[in-house]
Amino acid sequence: MAKIYVVEVPGLASTDQSDSVAILAVPTSTEYTVIVSAASSGSAAPILPSTKFIEIGTDTTCSFVIGPAGTTAGLSNCRLNAYEKIIRRVPTSAGIVGQSQGGQLAPVANFIFTTANV
Repeated sequence: MAKIYVVEVPGLASTDQSDSVAILAVPTSTEYTVIVSAASSGSAAPILPSTKFIEIGTDTTCSFVIGPAGTTAGLSNCRLNAYEKIIRRVPTSAGIVGQSQGGQLAPVANFIFTTANV
């Protein structure tokens, strides 16, 4: 059984001059663990609408993908090695976080889908 650790943050930290810096802001929006087993794709709770960046860490080699419900992570998706961490910007383009409906953006829940690599 593999564990994928996810931290969601609403944005980057800022300096006294209000400039964004490449450091994740604190406090986090949420933190959770996704448990997966070899060659089976698992999913986490929906990514919060306020989340702009996620940090993903793992205790095993795994692959992950971010997408709407029904997405499946495969061995060819973004790969993490054991004990590696990566920061990704959550997709915000139409069709991923939202779909255009009459000129307005309707939210579509994103999930992190993972699979342990054997």
